[in-house]
Order: sequence, then structure tokens, then C-alpha cells
Amino acid sequence: MKNIKKILFVSHDVNRAGAQLFILSIMKYFKQKDIEIVLLAINDWGALNDEFSELFPVYFLNNRSTQKKKLFFGKEQNVIEEIKRNHFIDLIYLNTIASVDLLPELTKTFEVPIVSHIHELQYSIAQYGSPNSLEILFKYSTKIIACSQAVSDNLNEFSNSNDIHVVHSFVENTEILNKSANSDVKSIKEKYGLSSDKIWICACGNADWRKAPDIFLQIAAATMKNNTKFGFVWIGIKKEGELFDQLKYDEKKFGIENEIRWISPTSEAVEIINCCDVFLVSSREDPFPLVVLEAALCGKPILGFRNTGGADEFIDDSCGIKVDYLNVSEMSKQITTLNSQNIKNLGEKSRDKVLTKYNFEVSIKKIESIFEEMV
Repeated sequence: MKNIKKILFVSHDVNRAGAQLFILSIMKYFKQKDIEIVLLAINDWGALNDEFSELFPVYFLNNRSTQKKKLFFGKEQNVIEEIKRNHFIDLIYLNTIASVDLLPELTKTFEVPIVSHIHELQYSIAQYGSPNSLEILFKYSTKIIACSQAVSDNLNEFSNSNDIHVVHSFVENTEILNKSANSDVKSIKEKYGLSSDKIWICACGNADWRKAPDIFLQIAAATMKNNTKFGFVWIGIKKEGELFDQLKYDEKKFGIENEIRWISPTSEAVEIINCCDVFLVSSREDPFPLVVLEAALCGKPILGFRNTGGADEFIDDSCGIKVDYLNVSEMSKQITTLNSQNIKNLGEKSRDKVLTKYNFEVSIKKIESIFEEMV
């Protein structure tokens, strides 16, 4: 990549979530190849702020620490112009649909190739993007990366662009494998109230309508009604607000009050997943959840629904179970067929699948090749 000396990466924030962790891994990789990296984030909030700032020059469009609000493209504090004054940019990599409104200004200011990496499906595009975000995306992107085939298929419904490339998201496999191998299962189970006499079905994510904790709860209720050997735990839910109150209301009506373990967001998510037996993706829509790869690397079978995105893409009969969209009764029925032997067999295949197909080396080489084609 001798023609690329400096890349501007653009993110909507620096929160600790899949898309942001993904971009951080990519930035680290290219920094190691002696390419200068600059980050522009729309919002400065998020747990990864310190990590980004320690490694790279970071600029924020909306910076809460300044008394005067930074304007996107106003004359007083035009951050994009500031980046141009301080850095000679060869390529721009823009991450997520929530950032695409910046494309016209970035194009005008830098006049360099732009690759836009999209991690959202239809509902999320409507939720996080502006009304004309897809029009902007296709007009101003030199190339587009989709984080899964499902995302690519969805984008192709709106454009017949030949410049959409599928690059599956990845996690740092070695790090997850080390966490799994070195985790103290007994102490983690004791800490989070996971008794050893149950087969634990876990889910993980920022709970919202898309992730469907309500469907997870219905599956739990249907399963525990007739079979007490299974336990259910959701990792990463805030125990406050309307959604949690609704879940607790339903939990009581189902007659399983306090039976489900609701765990607040924690840095020990992988360790908890490792202590459980099966990973369930209850999502209505999920482009390519990285936590599926983490759970698979921990040797867990993956359960999910068809027509929901990336989990549907990952799961086959060798490594997990798929049922029709939001079919709660069928999912519950399939869960009750699980035993220690088929959990072990499915989990081993699940781990092997990540190591051979969804790994950093495969995906980063695809990204590198796309970059080289653009300059």
C-alpha cells in the first residue's frame, strides 16, 4: 500500500460496541504497517474514548468538553477543515450508516477515495440514518463494504451498484480464546448466580426492540414451564427504564419472577458466556453480531431465527439450531432436545467455523485489497 500514507477513519461515536471495536482493530492493523491514522468521531461519548485517544489523533464534531458547541460545517469551529490543515489524507474510511451524512462535506473537502462500511439492515438504517442516508451513501462512496451477505443483499435492493463488497466482521480470536481458556468458571458462576445444576442459555447485547429481549423472555418462559434443568441469562441490559420494567412485568405474569438472570453491562461478558452452555440470538434483526463469534470461540452452539441477518448466515446444522422467524414454541422445543453431548459437538464445530472462515486475517486482507484498488 505504498500509495497510502494517511487514512482518515470516521465513526459516529467511540462507544464499546461491535462496529466501533471492529474499526479499532482495523486502525491498529494499518498503524502497524506504518500508515498514519486519524479518527474523526461525530460524538465524543463512549467507553473506548481513552483507548482511541491514546493510539491516534482524535477529532470530535460534537465535543461536550468545549463550552461552545462545535458546528458540523459552520465557520466558527469547522473540525473537518481543521483536520485538512493538520493532515494530508490519502483515503477516507467511514463506518456505519449513522456517519454517512458527513460524506458530501468530506468529499468536497478532501477529494480522495471514500470507502463506506455499513453494519446495518433495513430497520437500523431507518433508525440510525437520515431519511436520505442511502441516497447519500450511493452517491458519494467510492466503494461500499457490507459486514455480511444479508447487509449486501439489503443494500442491493436500493441500488445495483457493483461496488458493494462483503467483508465479514471479526473479533480478535486469540484474545477471546485466551479469555475462554483462562476464565475461572466456578468463581464467575458464583459471582453471577449461575448454579451448576442447570444448562444455561445465554444472550448478550444492548437490549432494545431489535435485539428482542421480550422474545428471549418468552422462550425462557415456554422452556422453564415444563423443564427446570434449563436456566436463562441476558448479559448487557440496563436495569432501569421502560423496557426493563416491561420485561419484569411479563416475567411476573409468566410466573417466573426472578428466575431469569438479568446482568448489567459488564467487561466480563465473554467470561460469563464462557460459563454458560448455549448462546441464543433472539434478535428480530442483527446484521452480523460479533458476540456470536465470541460465543462460538468459547465453544458454544449458536441458536437463532431465520431471516434475521448475520446469525442466520452463520448458523447451520453443524454448529447450532435455526427455527423460523420468532417461532418461540419451536425454539423452546429445540432447546429441550439439548444435552451435554450434542452441546459439546455443536460447540466444537461452532469454534472451528470461526477459526477457519471468520477470522481477522481473512477479512483484513479483503479490506486491504479494497484500499489498494482505490488509490
